[in-house]
Amino acid sequence: MSDFNHTWHYHSTAADGEPLLLVYEEETEFIALPVIRKHEGEADGKRQYALYSYAGPICSTNFALLNSGMQERFESVLKVFLEQHTIISVSVQLHPLIHKNFKPLGLGVLRKNPESMLINVSDGPDMRQEHYGDNFSNEVTLLKRKGYTVRQAVAIQDVDSFGEIFRRNMSPLNKGAADHYDKAWFRQMLRPGGFDSSLLLAGQGTQTAAGALLTFCNDLMQFHLAATHENFLFDAPLRVLLHEAVMLGRTLGMQYMQLEGLAGRPEVLFACKAFSPELYPGFKTWQISYGEADCRDTRSRKLRQPLSVAV
Repeated sequence: MSDFNHTWHYHSTAADGEPLLLVYEEETEFIALPVIRKHEGEADGKRQYALYSYAGPICSTNFALLNSGMQERFESVLKVFLEQHTIISVSVQLHPLIHKNFKPLGLGVLRKNPESMLINVSDGPDMRQEHYGDNFSNEVTLLKRKGYTVRQAVAIQDVDSFGEIFRRNMSPLNKGAADHYDKAWFRQMLRPGGFDSSLLLAGQGTQTAAGALLTFCNDLMQFHLAATHENFLFDAPLRVLLHEAVMLGRTLGMQYMQLEGLAGRPEVLFACKAFSPELYPGFKTWQISYGEADCRDTRSRKLRQPLSVAV
């Protein structure tokens, strides 16, 4: 089982690091971990690095069936690799389905990311109340009465327009990340290899009000990026985009849709993130850190903001 984050195409869009695939093999069995390696400065005349994985490990069998001895040996070899290549920290995002039965045996710790969730999009013809809140359907109906429509982008001008809206949304949160999402990045993500993608745009008349970049891989889809034009924030047209994304996912035979926070922070995309947390196992991060990196990680956890959601 894998998602679009595991593909080479997705990793090739990284402009601020070097994509690597770490593979541990024993005869016909393997564990593979795609990562981005980033330079983190120097200490004692040696360059230091951090590894980031937005996909998590995959293996030749289900993690529930994987021999624990093999995973122990994988972790042991990984630790040696990190020491040899002066890697001071590792952050691996795990998926609640793919990594349901994965947990580190002796290397690093797991951290929970409460601002992420997973929705079963094949769960029936209606938008279930426990997923989307009491008034979600009424709010979508109201948006349609106001003249909001949704279409799939086909022209390059639409892609560039959404990219500009997204950068304006992102800049106040993370200027460096906003600069990463240039025209070339969005165009490349809509000409993918190894997965499918689609850009949905919500509009009122001839004006583009909001957009959502969706990805599809196997039976997993992701509401990967979303943004709203500042002139339409009051109406929250992302609701109608979420509705149409779920309908599209069902048409394409998807089983689950992933939603995540923006720039690693609790954000204001969907009120449904505050509903029934037991329904949504959330995403976890496998973190490995040493020395100063461990201190920085501890400080960042203390500064982490509680989940607060509004639309």
